[in-house]
Amino acid sequence: MAMRMTGLVSGMDTESMVKELVSASSEKVNKIKQKKQDVEWRKEIWSGLNTKIYNFYKTELSAFKTVSSYNAKKAVASDETKVSVSVGANASNGTHSVSVEQTASSAYLTGDNIKIKGNSYTRYNDAGLATKFADMIDASGQNLSLAGQKISISDGTNTVEYELGGTGTDGVASLSELNEKLAKEENFKGLSASIKDGKLTFTNTTAETADDGSKSGTTYTVKADALGIDGTVGYDKDAAAGNTVSAAFTAKVANNFTSADISGTTKLADLGIKVGTTFSVNGKDFVVDDKSTINDFTTAVSKMGVSASFDAAQGRFYVNASKTGAANDFNITSSDKSALEALGLGSGSKKVDARDAIIYYNGVKYTGDSNTMTINGMTITAKAKTDTAVNVEVSADTDAAYNNVKKFVKAYNELIDEMNKYYSEKDAGYDALTEDERSKLSDTQIEKWEEKAKQGLLRRDSTLQTLLSDMRTMLNKGVQVTLADGSTKTMSLASIGIVTGDYTENGKLHIMGDEDDENYASQENKLRAALEGNDNLVSQIIGGTTDNKGVGTQMYDYLRKSMTRIEGVRSTQTFYNDKTLDSEIDDYDDEIDKWEEKLQNLEDKYYNQFSKMEAAMAKMQSQQSYLSSLFGG
Repeated sequence: MAMRMTGLVSGMDTESMVKELVSASSEKVNKIKQKKQDVEWRKEIWSGLNTKIYNFYKTELSAFKTVSSYNAKKAVASDETKVSVSVGANASNGTHSVSVEQTASSAYLTGDNIKIKGNSYTRYNDAGLATKFADMIDASGQNLSLAGQKISISDGTNTVEYELGGTGTDGVASLSELNEKLAKEENFKGLSASIKDGKLTFTNTTAETADDGSKSGTTYTVKADALGIDGTVGYDKDAAAGNTVSAAFTAKVANNFTSADISGTTKLADLGIKVGTTFSVNGKDFVVDDKSTINDFTTAVSKMGVSASFDAAQGRFYVNASKTGAANDFNITSSDKSALEALGLGSGSKKVDARDAIIYYNGVKYTGDSNTMTINGMTITAKAKTDTAVNVEVSADTDAAYNNVKKFVKAYNELIDEMNKYYSEKDAGYDALTEDERSKLSDTQIEKWEEKAKQGLLRRDSTLQTLLSDMRTMLNKGVQVTLADGSTKTMSLASIGIVTGDYTENGKLHIMGDEDDENYASQENKLRAALEGNDNLVSQIIGGTTDNKGVGTQMYDYLRKSMTRIEGVRSTQTFYNDKTLDSEIDDYDDEIDKWEEKLQNLEDKYYNQFSKMEAAMAKMQSQQSYLSSLFGG
């Protein structure tokens, strides 16, 4: 809207005058907006109510009309630590006998401690001085064959030579024996051997300290081809006083393992398994390459229908089948038998084979790969071997069926309570607020006002009336049922003790004899009696049969059809004509636009007239001023 400066000449309140002149048209626009707001509120109320009707339809009503809900059965086992049982509607009532000869189990294998050629892996630096040379192996698991090899030590003048693993006078079985013999040699008492950080170390203790703090002593030459040693052990004359000087030689056995050193990242090749070796489980293969690790092996095997893991602390593999039953047994094979031994999966492993469950039902033997079997409508789970037969009592689950009806009655009563409230609610006489009125109220005041304004918007609503009337009619219908003697009879919900209250309750249901209904608790409980009978009266009346639909099924079908989509009228899963309401809102929008345009044109007309008047008055004042000036005024 354009900014106007009016009344400057006349001094008149033009704004107020124009507002008063167009007030009738403004009121017309406000009335249309209020009508539009009423329709929007009606749609809002219906939307919430629609959700409740639909939830009732797909939940409580769906369960209510389902025939199997009234044929539910229960099973009680005399020893549920040995056998558990659940039953379907087609299970035979009575006492059944179940014995368990054995339960089903899955195959599992416990590996041996990882060894190679009968020797546990030994890391050289973890070995003690007493470790025998004959037991030392290299990284691939091969024995170093040190027996018979020589180690030679010389001080430049004297030389001693010992045979590793030898049994003669010059033989030394271990470093401990080597040190003992060196200590007895007059010329080599200052030399001793030890193992540190995977290295064979000879330490020279023949030092003598000079006045200047330097050290000097005998220099020894140590040579042992088998251990890769060829060097000298002496003293640096500038070495700090008190330091022990040593020469270290890396032995070929420095990469060997103890069981504690083996982990998931250990390479299979380091365990003596050749590249190209194939491991097979259940017809699937894993081929070892130069980078394959224990983790790679367990991951691959776990994709072959079993579960594999490696316990580094115990140094062994554990493998078990994913499923129970003899058909799910497994075996681990390899193209190289020694590879299985290297991983502890060979002769030293312990395997428990899978087995099937064996049970006897009423004296008949049944086997299966699972501990759970379905027999004669009963789902039987074997938990443990039985010494004597377990008795299973199957009977009608009256409580489950009864509670299903109670849930329906409660949900139905709550739903029609709300529907009846909207249908009979009186108009409180509050119109929707105009923009001007809203600007003068607080948010709380607006909220309370609108709560009143929404009252009565669905009063005597035809769609609501139809739904209420039709649902009530269907629940009072008679259904033809077949009695136990084969005869037929027309019966209704009232025949099994589900009745409507007096007229003031507008169709609410009650279960005669129900302990939670204080007005009907003292009466005979016909529903429970009917459920305990053997002629399926309840399921026929509510759910129906192939030939005759029960009252629950009829109501379900009715509501399903009532929310069918109608082009331009109603959306899918909608019980009210939401599209019609949308069209009404659109029509009001068009009418509001039309009237607001008229209002704008009318305002422009009046402002234009006042503007001309102001111009005329300004001209007149100018002429008067001119004439006055001529006469000296």
